[in-house]
Amino acid sequence: MTEHKKIRGHTSLENALRALKSFSEDEPEMGVSELSKKLGLGVSTTHRLLSTLAQEDFVVKNPATNKYTIGLSVLQLTNTVTEQIRIIKESQPVLQRLTEETGESSHIGIIDGEHVIYLQKVDGIHPVKLDSHLGKRNPIHCTSSGQAILAFQPEEMITDRLFRPLKEYTEYTLTEPEELKRKLINIRSNGFVTSNQEFRKNIYSIGAPIYKTSNNVIASINIAGPVQRIKPNKKNFIDKVLEASRQLSSIIQQRS
Repeated sequence: MTEHKKIRGHTSLENALRALKSFSEDEPEMGVSELSKKLGLGVSTTHRLLSTLAQEDFVVKNPATNKYTIGLSVLQLTNTVTEQIRIIKESQPVLQRLTEETGESSHIGIIDGEHVIYLQKVDGIHPVKLDSHLGKRNPIHCTSSGQAILAFQPEEMITDRLFRPLKEYTEYTLTEPEELKRKLINIRSNGFVTSNQEFRKNIYSIGAPIYKTSNNVIASINIAGPVQRIKPNKKNFIDKVLEASRQLSSIIQQRS
């Protein structure tokens, strides 16, 4: 009986949470059939699920398209979380200053599973497509935001990640576990990370960890932009990112 419970399908609650997490800036609206395919559920089951969520205003149906989008209840919860996570508010002036000093886009990221999620962003003065809007999930193994956190996690978490597939995004992506392990060791030693086109061609980024306590890294701060702009200024920009990292770490530790 215990084994049967382990292999059964998702509960209704799990499916509801999976449905809500399916909406994003890239896919703000979805129809019943689209969502059913994404969740691996039947159309009728998905329809009942969305109807229940709509009753509580977690999703809203657009009568013009017959598609659903996130409702006000989710936004209210988001506001509550935003208030609780002080880093989002406290990071704004630090990011603003970092972008003003470097001219490049800056970000705050946290780890969620195998991804880094961007909580805050300040756009640089030069428009560059970075795939790093708020809430965006990017891989941790080939982004400076992800590597800057991963390098300081417990050894078992790092080992677990190294033995999962390391997807190649460009010819610069580190796809061999030993290569990535050596890089993570260097990040721990140096206190910062540089990523040269590992996730996107022609994009160079510099990241550093954000500490809640002296041995607890909870987030990262980075800048990203074209290789031709950042690489020649690498030394100066590393200093700027490290200073921003120290400032934010100090703020968070004072609030704890």
